[in-house]
Amino acid sequence: MLASIFDLHRSPRGRADMTRMRWIERDVFPQTGTYRSAVFPAEQSFDSVEVGWTANVPDGASLEFHVRTSVDGDTWTDWYHLHLDTHVDPRPDGRMYAMPHLTERSNYVQYELEIAPAPDGTAPQIDEVEIGCVDTQPAASFMNVGGNRINGWIIPRSGWGANENLRYSNGSERWTPRYAPTQKVIVHHTVTSNGGNDPASVIRSIYYYHAVTLGWGDIGYNYLVDQNGNVYEGRFGGPEVIGAHTYGNNTGTIGIAVIGNFQVTSISQAAIEAIARLVGERAPHLDPLASGPFGNRSSVPNVCAHRDFLATECPGDSLYTRLPEIRNLATQFSPPADAPDPAPPPVEPASAEITDVQMYPDTLYAGGTLRVDITVRNTGSTTVQTQGPPPHHLYRQGENFLNAYAERMEGRFRVGVDYDGNDRLPNPWRWGLSGPLSEGESETVTGFIRLEEAREWNLSVSLVNELVRYEQQGIHPTRIVTNPPPTRPTGRDPDPSMHYFEITSHNVPDVFYQYWERNGGIRRFGYPLTEAFMELSETDGETYLTQYFERARFEHHPEHQGTEYEVLLGLLGSEYTVHRHGEPEFQPVAMPPDTDDVDYFVETGHTLRGGFRTYWYNHGGLPVFGFPISERITEQSPTDGNTYLVQYFERNRMEWHPEFEGTEHEILLGHLAREMLMDRGWL
Repeated sequence: MLASIFDLHRSPRGRADMTRMRWIERDVFPQTGTYRSAVFPAEQSFDSVEVGWTANVPDGASLEFHVRTSVDGDTWTDWYHLHLDTHVDPRPDGRMYAMPHLTERSNYVQYELEIAPAPDGTAPQIDEVEIGCVDTQPAASFMNVGGNRINGWIIPRSGWGANENLRYSNGSERWTPRYAPTQKVIVHHTVTSNGGNDPASVIRSIYYYHAVTLGWGDIGYNYLVDQNGNVYEGRFGGPEVIGAHTYGNNTGTIGIAVIGNFQVTSISQAAIEAIARLVGERAPHLDPLASGPFGNRSSVPNVCAHRDFLATECPGDSLYTRLPEIRNLATQFSPPADAPDPAPPPVEPASAEITDVQMYPDTLYAGGTLRVDITVRNTGSTTVQTQGPPPHHLYRQGENFLNAYAERMEGRFRVGVDYDGNDRLPNPWRWGLSGPLSEGESETVTGFIRLEEAREWNLSVSLVNELVRYEQQGIHPTRIVTNPPPTRPTGRDPDPSMHYFEITSHNVPDVFYQYWERNGGIRRFGYPLTEAFMELSETDGETYLTQYFERARFEHHPEHQGTEYEVLLGLLGSEYTVHRHGEPEFQPVAMPPDTDDVDYFVETGHTLRGGFRTYWYNHGGLPVFGFPISERITEQSPTDGNTYLVQYFERNRMEWHPEFEGTEHEILLGHLAREMLMDRGWL
């Protein structure tokens, strides 16, 4: 059985950042021998290949994966042996991954699986294999090659093309930085190619793999080093931020990964010296030559390797044997143990300015979302520090920054938005930068505000040096108009391409009407509750032609014109439940025993069973409903006040109606779109 899925990740300005195409195979694998997959044609070119699998592999048995790619489907690269990713935390469902393989730009991919049984003949049981192809090239547009380096020598995230939007989901940071004093430095290799003349492309592929494919929200390594001795900032958050590189031993450690595979290949002297400098300068309080207790171990070298903690070959024999040299070189960058602390030099106060402001749309409906882009530049020689809430945070009209981030830290910079007639907390909507801003650097901070009154707004922005002063206040006045909502009944539009629904008095454009008719009409989506209008999406920050029906929100995506993806359903379930992630039913669950009537989705950690499972498969599956984001819940419907057994999905909510048991109406979709409009005050 084969399933193909197309994932698109976009930047706020609408440019496609990275595209991932994936195929899942089940029930096709032999017990032993070699399985060669079909050739998978990608919908667009790619340069990175990922493979993940779920299997029960008995002791002594093995699975070995190889991949190859092609531009035209005729001429192929050599088979590349994939290496198991030993940095991934063990998962209860047995899911394993290989490190991404960076390849030449290709349009076709194929994998080969060698299956070897255990010595007693017991064969591996393979549940599924997923192969994904990622186009990382557009992310290179985020690179700021000429930008200032951290401490004058470390290439910042912007220098290798980190699209910071991958760290967020629905406006919330997926992996909030936490900190711990450094006790050990752990050295790794990435078990990938070294990237040749473009090592940044390897980092981008690992970033996407960690942040999106694995769902971490960021790259796990603290720093990366290439063969030329260049050092790259990894995990967002600055010094002593906790990464994800050595399972069970991430807190209190710095993870340094050298780009390449050094099990056999020699590592360059430039890379050795770069690692030593990192150790000496980023962990100056550690004695590189000493050992000491850590965790449940009585003695671990202060500069150690991944294999010193877990059963892995990382960082490869070639690099591991040179750790003594790294420790010795690191002493050149570390202060002597008995040296007095130097007197701190005088620090120039940080200074910055707002250089650009954009707010849009300038006209929207009450209850709609306004997007604000504010560009800040460091105008001094001291790094500008910041604090939360992070960029992309969404405020409701009556909320303020103290609701979102109660702590106010002296000397930390934030941007704020205020409005005429505000007699309460000034600049109630504030956002921090994504991180420290170095001398001469600029960053555009994006924020969202849901304006719930129909009125004229006169907005302005400020740059706040918290508890110190306003660096700028009340600048860039902007007029925004919020009109009464588009739910008011209207007459028939004379345009012949519009379809009028007399029962709700709304017109539906032909592109939405055709989708409505093809995919279930009234029974699945209900009647239109609004006119079609341009609305800012809280999912990706883009503006689309949108129309609300009783059970769904339609979005027109002109970038997919002429394809089945031209009309997509909004992620109503995800948006409607964004504040319920802490509830038990929305927490990921362990994979249940393998049965024929329960499916487990590793993407969200939730199950699908019973009538909901049957309805999901029979009425459109993933494109229509998305993945399950909760378990089954008994709750009262805001629409009719009755209590139902329900389950939430990314795009919908299913409800079991026992009063219709045995009929086609036993499972119905909840009126999520209606409820969202009610929450906005539109109905």
